[in-house]
Amino acid sequence: MNQNALWVKFDQHRFVLGMEWRILEPAEKLVRASLTKLQREGMHWYATSGVQDFVGICNSIPQARQPMHSAALHLAEQWSRSGLELFAFGMGQDRVAVVALHDCRPVPGFDFIGDLNEARALIEEFDAIYPGEPVRYVGDLGLFEGEEQLSAQTVFDQPGSSSKLKKLPSLRALLRVIGVLGLVVAGLAGVYYWQIKERSSMLADLPEPPPPDPNPAYNQKTQQQVQGMGAQGQALYQAWVQVATQIPLSHQGWALTKLQCSASQCVADWVRKYGSVGDFYDQPPKGTQSTTHISADKDPLSQRLQTVHPAPLSTPSTGVDKLADLPGQSGGYRTMSTWLQDLSLIGAKRVSVDKSNIWGEGADPAKLKTPLFKGSWSAELPLNLAPDLVLPPFTTVNQLEMTLNGQYQLSGDHYARTDAP
Repeated sequence: MNQNALWVKFDQHRFVLGMEWRILEPAEKLVRASLTKLQREGMHWYATSGVQDFVGICNSIPQARQPMHSAALHLAEQWSRSGLELFAFGMGQDRVAVVALHDCRPVPGFDFIGDLNEARALIEEFDAIYPGEPVRYVGDLGLFEGEEQLSAQTVFDQPGSSSKLKKLPSLRALLRVIGVLGLVVAGLAGVYYWQIKERSSMLADLPEPPPPDPNPAYNQKTQQQVQGMGAQGQALYQAWVQVATQIPLSHQGWALTKLQCSASQCVADWVRKYGSVGDFYDQPPKGTQSTTHISADKDPLSQRLQTVHPAPLSTPSTGVDKLADLPGQSGGYRTMSTWLQDLSLIGAKRVSVDKSNIWGEGADPAKLKTPLFKGSWSAELPLNLAPDLVLPPFTTVNQLEMTLNGQYQLSGDHYARTDAP
């Protein structure tokens, strides 16, 4: 249990690790009495899912700034595939995050952030609790056999509102408010009783006020989203390709095995051929921002290295500037399908595209006048095509991955507006 939790920031989002998780009894529910009990225990923050059959708590978070999201709930809601799962990610400053899930719920005692040795001990404890059971291992440090490679930057992005941490109510403040309200109500009840009764009767006869119009706020968000597409499309892809062309296939006796790019950086994995860790650290590849030494066991000959390379935009952002410039839903889907079909003629494999759906959490298309639509696409492309690939102007890229097999995987999103009548 780690009640003193920490938050880690990815882009503009803060994710909290190190919470204590409690599974509630079937007859229990997270009501005011439960929250009051937690507050009496000295807890200040809590998070729970919609079903409210478990709760995560902590007594303090240094330099807490709202909004904050539970990293464990975020993984459970957006990255879990059910069953037993163990996640381990490098968090910078030599810290490692470990989170275990069971059937999309955090496992008590396995929401952790700390140093690598503590993380390994926690992983060994998890394996000892569930011997022989199938476990999905996910991470970016190579701490597991058969690890599913996902970077922390990819995973900790766009959290949902249900994973937000909430502040427990202050018992002293609540009692003070109740006492003041009681005095006020008692003092004014006799004087204003007939006025309240008459006002209630008048209000009952009034029509219900119309619901607030969601369009102004939604339109502002869609405009910001569309304006940001240029920096997430062709310009970002070219920045990734430029980084990829600068990284050597071998360096200081270490061989490049994989390159993965997302957002504004690329992460390269290296395996040892004949060099040493010291030689690599003394002279890292050009453009290296940081280097991580990864050891999965006690064998120094099987150790790995991971380097991070910034991918700044070197070309002007291009693409659409406003919603009206986007294609309609049907036309955009046809254009994406045609583009991927044409790429298959020059060597592309495993191409896919989804039809676009309404963009925005909780958006109701029946109430929106000019909705934005979003779909996903992906392709496996020949490496020699990378420098010359031109993306449709209404697309963005999410991830590029090269494994030096003559191909690279590229995925992203495409956007559209409502079809014209």
